[in-house]
Amino acid sequence: MPNLPPIPRPRLRRPVPVGGSVAPDALEVVEPQVVEASGLRWINVEDPRLADREWLEQHFDFHPLDWEDVYSRNQRSKLDVYEDYLFIVLHFPVFEKASGRLLTAELDVFVGPDYLITFTEVALPPLQAMFERMGEREELRESTFSKGSGYLLYRIVDANVDAAFPMLRKMGNKLDRLEDDILEGRSSEIVRDI
Repeated sequence: MPNLPPIPRPRLRRPVPVGGSVAPDALEVVEPQVVEASGLRWINVEDPRLADREWLEQHFDFHPLDWEDVYSRNQRSKLDVYEDYLFIVLHFPVFEKASGRLLTAELDVFVGPDYLITFTEVALPPLQAMFERMGEREELRESTFSKGSGYLLYRIVDANVDAAFPMLRKMGNKLDRLEDDILEGRSSEIVRDI
């Protein structure tokens, strides 16, 4: 299999408007949520839309396959290492109260030396809470961001893993109850529960 050509360092692209002004029929560009401190930016995009993609593609040169993975459904967990950035796809459990089911939320992350970009289609409460805390509490933002994008990534993953344990424990308890029901011969109830 041939190697892909090296990807240049993601850089800020400055769009050049035709005739010095933006065309009236141009797509409305939405500025994503950004928290910034100590030379590090965390850009958080929830439920990415075409306008978000346009803005990000104007400002960053990521590999086209990474963009495809961000906007595709059910991407497998992975880590792609490039010369100047990482692209990571992670999955975390999320409990949906309306249906009482445990779902999977995908978290796509671009990590560079001075930025971290997160994408989620399904809301991840620990990620949302952490982003809000970083935006509101300057001392927390400074102490976290001053340690670099790798440390911020660690904190994001750690918060989501910690939030998963109660859900996984509850699932384990349900499985134990189902096992007990099977051994006690209550098979008609078990089929419905499964």
